[in-house]
Amino acid sequence: MSAREGKEQVDAGETQPRGRTLSGQGARQGPRSGAGVRPKAAGPTLRRLLGYMRPHALKLGGILLAVLATTLVELAPPWVIRYAIDGLILEGQQQALIWLGVGLVGLATIQGLVDFLRLYATAVVGQGIIFDLRNAVFEHLSRLSFSFYDQARTGDLMSRVTADIDVLSDFFGRAAVLALGNILTLLGILIALTLWDWRMGLLFLLFVPFMAQAMMIYARQVRPAMAQARQRLASLTSSLQQTLAGMQVVKLFGREALEETRADRESAALREANIETGRISARWMPYAAVLMGLGTGLVLWLGGIAVVQQIITLGMLLGFVSYIGMLLRPMRQTGMMLNVVMRSIAAAERVFEVLDIEPEIRDAPGAQPLPVGKGHVRYEDVRFSYDGQNEVLRGVSLEAQPGEMTALVGPSGSGKSTLVHLLPRFYEPQAGSITIDGHDISQVTLKSLRDAIGIGLQSVFLFDASLAENIAYGRPDATQEEIEWAAQVVQMHDFIDSLPLKYGTPVGERGVRLSGGQKQRIALARVLLTNPRILIMDEPTSAVDADTELRMQAALTQVRRDRTTFVIAHRLWTVQQADQILVLQDGRIVERARGTADHSAHEILLEQGGHYRELYELQFQGEMLAREEVA
Repeated sequence: MSAREGKEQVDAGETQPRGRTLSGQGARQGPRSGAGVRPKAAGPTLRRLLGYMRPHALKLGGILLAVLATTLVELAPPWVIRYAIDGLILEGQQQALIWLGVGLVGLATIQGLVDFLRLYATAVVGQGIIFDLRNAVFEHLSRLSFSFYDQARTGDLMSRVTADIDVLSDFFGRAAVLALGNILTLLGILIALTLWDWRMGLLFLLFVPFMAQAMMIYARQVRPAMAQARQRLASLTSSLQQTLAGMQVVKLFGREALEETRADRESAALREANIETGRISARWMPYAAVLMGLGTGLVLWLGGIAVVQQIITLGMLLGFVSYIGMLLRPMRQTGMMLNVVMRSIAAAERVFEVLDIEPEIRDAPGAQPLPVGKGHVRYEDVRFSYDGQNEVLRGVSLEAQPGEMTALVGPSGSGKSTLVHLLPRFYEPQAGSITIDGHDISQVTLKSLRDAIGIGLQSVFLFDASLAENIAYGRPDATQEEIEWAAQVVQMHDFIDSLPLKYGTPVGERGVRLSGGQKQRIALARVLLTNPRILIMDEPTSAVDADTELRMQAALTQVRRDRTTFVIAHRLWTVQQADQILVLQDGRIVERARGTADHSAHEILLEQGGHYRELYELQFQGEMLAREEVA
């Protein structure tokens, strides 16, 4: 694959990098805001969430007007009731009652129309914000360095990009508007009661501290519980994703029961976390009902006395009772709103945690595109460590001439893959420098650098798309003739042409419909189609049969012409034609040889009788034993 396509796994046995992790990742760490951990203040997270509304300020202004209009219409009925009783019913004005009823129907119609517009506009704005946020997260993930993905769990990232952001759609689509509507309703009721009788307004104010205290207690308890639930969901998602991706291995070793037990344990933890959240949430409604009952009783008692003493009218009392009844909806919605807000804050913290991770590899200030050149590569005293302590490369220096084939050999864990991963800046060396055509790779743009390098490794990834789309992934504008040329080079054209759908044949998820060798060749064709200046191949023919290997080697000899090529060799007979061979051991180049007019690099190293000869003889003896066993 091309370097810009994404990360390939390092050699089996190579030291694995340690990138920055997210909370809850790695060795089953707990959530940062979970049980037993004091959550950070919700204010900054809430303000950051609200900041995503700014680009939609004009539409939000219209929604605000709609909410205000709806609130005014909702506050009108008690006024109508008071007027109907005091001004019409007690005065015997029967004819006017008809028009009053018609007016109420008209108000309800207006309210329904405004509500429709408000709800629709809120959905449009909310989904627009979610669209922007999800794209921002995905774009940020695509810019993060390889070290991040060395430790990140795919299932956890999927949970943050999908489930957590979906939770935020409730916040932007419901909670914010509900909060505004409820605040306006409560203020409207307070103003109405105060205008009618200041004592009733004071009675209403007495309920506010009880409501505020209950909201604070509820929010303080439910937020950690919801953070725990979000983390449990992410853990379950990650576990299921890993099991499903490795189902072939699970079945091969008969570990279905073990994976079922693991999934059951993760699911049970999620169930308990959700039950705890539900238990905390369940307290709100009984509290609201008791508070409402207390308020209604006080209004009827004190208001009834006031009516008897002719301090207020009967219509005013019934209007008071109507307004107190209207408080039930805001109080109920306050509980639901707090539930949504706290769940959204817990989800937002997980989303923002991803957005706040800075890429370790980025363009340097003033970085310029890599100029066109011949592909002269130089490493000078390069040192690298994944964890900052144990060096994987120790003072490596090498030079690859334009058009030259350089073979890297050595045991697993010697640093071969790490060495080539530094060239496209998948990782940054701690010391030394790497140049291409005299340009320090740390001072050129990442895109231009990776566009100049093509990498084909043993561990390949194919997308669930057609064969043509997979081959042309690095060059979507490639013509059909160019796609077929790349397939011919890797000896896949005849096979593809024999399929009913030919190049339109889907390969299935992760290329499941192809053999290992076919997938490897499709990935190599994808690299060749990008026409890279520098080509890196990790045993490109390891998964193919001997006949196909011979034909591919002949074709690749033509492809390598005029390109600087690095080959990571596990089978030493594949590098006998290399212009230069480097032998790595424990992160150092312990042997090297460059071919001459009389002797190849392979022959020179054999004559030296060092590590290369030992490796060669061990492989040769292994092949002979294998052939004897077959015979």
